[in-house]
Amino acid sequence: MRTLCSSLLLALISSVAFAAPQKGEPVVEAWVKKDIKGVKSVVDLLPFETRNVEQVKARLRKEWHVEETDLGFGGSYLELEKGYGYSKAYIHALLFDGKVARYTAGFESYSDEWPMIRKRILDQWKASKGPEVMEEEHGYVFRKTVEDRLSDYYAAVARALGPIEKADVPPNLLKSYASLTDPMENATLSGTHRDEEIHSLVEAERTDLLENVLRGYNPGARVLAALALIELQQTGHELSPSTSTTIENVLDLSIELHACVYDLCSHVPARNAFEWFDSGKAFPKIRLPLKKP
Repeated sequence: MRTLCSSLLLALISSVAFAAPQKGEPVVEAWVKKDIKGVKSVVDLLPFETRNVEQVKARLRKEWHVEETDLGFGGSYLELEKGYGYSKAYIHALLFDGKVARYTAGFESYSDEWPMIRKRILDQWKASKGPEVMEEEHGYVFRKTVEDRLSDYYAAVARALGPIEKADVPPNLLKSYASLTDPMENATLSGTHRDEEIHSLVEAERTDLLENVLRGYNPGARVLAALALIELQQTGHELSPSTSTTIENVLDLSIELHACVYDLCSHVPARNAFEWFDSGKAFPKIRLPLKKP
């Protein structure tokens, strides 16, 4: 009986596997050709750290999405993106004093057709003599860091906010902590939802990690860490004078952050975001202390 069931199950799986492609729309070859043509547009910009960033932005602006976000302390985050057929070409770069410190480049797609065309994209990437890429679920990516320039950016942040202390991060917090301190990330402030990554550090009572996030390189996460530390202080946890000073410095930064209340989103500085949230509605649910005159 077990053998018969297994045979029937195998037959059913096989029939579904062969029938599935027939249910979807056929791949549009003209779109695939656009994707293949687009591969060269990225490869031609590499190695990106050797390019004149201002010239690249000016040249691509008419046809590409070009957006640069101020991260403070001489840093900025540059997005270069262009959609082709089934996929998007992109370069995302961390800049310090206008020069590339770290970047990712590649192609990504969330279309159902991507599994059927991804090899052709990779073949074209190789034929165009692009650098070795990593295969991910939704595309291919090349990553590079200019170590000296990144270190200069880290030093600039440390001079303003204080150094990040060495800390042991347990495996269950490693992913959250890495994201919250990643210079290529910028967390969104929410007036309606708790940030789960920050909350995981609070739940683990790792104020040392929260203080490192506060002094880290993810602008939105710095503010979330400041809010979490203020909340802990209001529940009896004592903050050091240097941490309290750093919190004020982080909240007073003039850089604009992405903030949302339900479907309404805007780019505003930290203190303006809390006014926008009507103070106590920001997560964690706290009221900021009155700013000293």
